[in-house]
Order: sequence, then structure tokens, then C-alpha cells
Amino acid sequence: MADAHAYMEKMVRCLGQAFGGRLRYVGLQGSYARGEADKNSDLDVMTVLDALTVQDLDAYRAVLAQMGDEPRPCGFLCGEAELRGWNRAELCQLSHETRDVYGRLADFLPAWSAEDVRAYLRTGVGDLYHALCHCYIYSGPQAAREGVPGAYKRVFYLLQNWHYLRTGQWVGSKAALRACLEMEDLRVLETALALRRGEPVDLEEAYGRLLSWCREMLAQLNGQDK
Repeated sequence: MADAHAYMEKMVRCLGQAFGGRLRYVGLQGSYARGEADKNSDLDVMTVLDALTVQDLDAYRAVLAQMGDEPRPCGFLCGEAELRGWNRAELCQLSHETRDVYGRLADFLPAWSAEDVRAYLRTGVGDLYHALCHCYIYSGPQAAREGVPGAYKRVFYLLQNWHYLRTGQWVGSKAALRACLEMEDLRVLETALALRRGEPVDLEEAYGRLLSWCREMLAQLNGQDK
């Protein structure tokens, strides 16, 4: 595994050389920020410039070429104005999952509320519910089962926001979140973790569980009883 601290120090230097005073912010996201990275993990970098042009995209690609392919670079690049006007439904996740490396992300984010978190969940769970149904109907049950590992990759972020909405507490790692959950929330996360580890999982059962969980989540988000 890569040394994330050394990588980020080099990244900031290279970005500074490429963009000078136009560089506003650099942060670390994803599994490296959570302390959960393994040999297959991408290293997710968030970069904010004063403004973003096509020429800046080319310059950023050149920086990534300097950084090399190990670890695999990934992440998010934007201009300051775009970030200040970003979708508020995504700001809870963005603010909690990003570790400051250069600058302070909080200085660029608009205010957000619990209703924005609820909107994030309605959209995310609704999209997942739709994807599960669409694949089953139009690609067939076998394709739906084969798509289960990909579908479960969304679960961790949804459960993070769901726990925050209910308790006001942000839980940053999968292990810590697992200790906070119970009943179907816990079973869905445990299935996601088993799939991540490559353990054998009954995909038909996992598909049904995830579809039911989405349905129940949407009911709860809309103030209905299970």
C-alpha cells in the first residue's frame, strides 16, 4: 500500500508548481482518508482551483502523470465557484469524508441542514431501488444477481447519512458504523462487507434483502411506519 501522507505532500507540491496561487484546496477522501485502504484501493484526491477550464484539465492530467500509477489516482476537481454552489444534499457526505491537506474545505462550502441529508438519502435510496428493479425486469434475474456486488457498494454511504440523520453523529469507518447499527441496517452492511471481502454470498437472497431495505428506507424517510 502507498504512503498516503508522502503521496499527498508530493501532490500538493506538483499542484502548486502547475497552478501557483490559483490552487485553493487539496483534500484526501475515500478509503485512505478512513484508514481502510488495501492494495486494491484508489487514492482519492479532491482539488479546488480558483476556476476550471479545459486547459486546467490538461494540466491536471499532466500532474497525475508525474505522480505515477501507484496508487491509482482518482478524485474530484472543480472550480471555487462551482463548489460554493454545490448541491446541498451532498455536502454532509463531502464535508465529513474529506480530510484537509491544503486549505480548509469548510471555508468553501455553503451551509447545509438535516433536510439536505434527507434529500441525499431519498435520491440515493430511490436511485438504488430503481436500478435494482430495472435490471431485474429488463436484463433478467441472473443479471440482477450478478449486479448485486456493485449495488451493495452504495450501501455504506447511505447508512452513514442515515445514522447521522437519526443521531447527529458521523461515523467515519465501516467497522465503527457496524457497531452502531442493528436489525436490517446491520444485515445489509454485513452483506456489503462480505461482498467486499470476496466471501461467498447467496446473491439471490442478497438481492431480495437490498430491495426490501430500499423499500423500507423510503417509507421511513417519508415518515411512514415500516
